[in-house]
Amino acid sequence: MSGLAFWRAPDVDRQLLDDEHVIDEVRKVWVAFVWPVAVVLAAAILLLWSLAAVPVASLWLPIVVSLVLAGYGLDRYLAVFKDRLIITDSRVMRVSGVYSRKAAWMPLSRVLDITVDRPLWLRPLHAGHLTLENAAQEQGLREFRFIPRPNERALRIHALRTGSTSAPTPSGSAEPAGRRPNHPATPRARRDRHHLT
Repeated sequence: MSGLAFWRAPDVDRQLLDDEHVIDEVRKVWVAFVWPVAVVLAAAILLLWSLAAVPVASLWLPIVVSLVLAGYGLDRYLAVFKDRLIITDSRVMRVSGVYSRKAAWMPLSRVLDITVDRPLWLRPLHAGHLTLENAAQEQGLREFRFIPRPNERALRIHALRTGSTSAPTPSGSAEPAGRRPNHPATPRARRDRHHLT
């Protein structure tokens, strides 16, 4: 069962405090998977071509190259799949890592500036990049690339950081922002996810 852990989504619940709630869990858009998938396909094509055209005595070399390419592509695919931006009612987290799990977080109060970058080629996909500036400039938490609807994520972080009574929803309407840690505990589900794709 331990081998299957590579294919599982990161366990975000283990990073949460008892009174902390997930407001948004952000996965990367499909375009971020194009390169890893292309590498795996190239490895498969190379292997098939080698079996048909390369003499048996020299077949070992393209087989090794194909396996290396396939392993690299699979590793990059899992790295993209497991890289998540987590927005809770008190902090911003990044959970990543394939073989060793990494978790970095920053309190919402430390977010000084938010930059949204939406390149022209990503606009039809409603995707872009999000940059969070803070005094310490933690590199692991600074830039989030290829995320869906970065404007809405930026507004949600800003609303939570400033204590606004409303935050944008996937449909563009407003809803009450997540409970802050100093608010009285209320009986509600631990996770309040909004997956935008």
